[in-house]
Amino acid sequence: MATNNDKIQFRGEAEKEATQVVDQMRLGGINISELAREGLREKLREALSDEEKITLHQQYKEGDISEDVAKILLEDAIAEIEREQEAFNEASDLDTTGVYQE
Repeated sequence: MATNNDKIQFRGEAEKEATQVVDQMRLGGINISELAREGLREKLREALSDEEKITLHQQYKEGDISEDVAKILLEDAIAEIEREQEAFNEASDLDTTGVYQE
């Protein structure tokens, strides 16, 4: 398991060069660290299946992962999952007495 002091590193000479080119084009440069963080967040979310998102949401609700981690991995999916759960619970609570399906 990674600790807060662990660095994420990869070999990316072409990416490094591309970053330097864009950095030189902009007055004041670019924030490479912020680009890397945002890119990693985006790719992590893209890599998750719907089942994994549901599992992560459950872990978040049980306190197994922090809200910050849940927001990174699930972003807007947190609200969507909770809306779907509410709708499911409301539908489950409907009185079906006298309702027949043909």
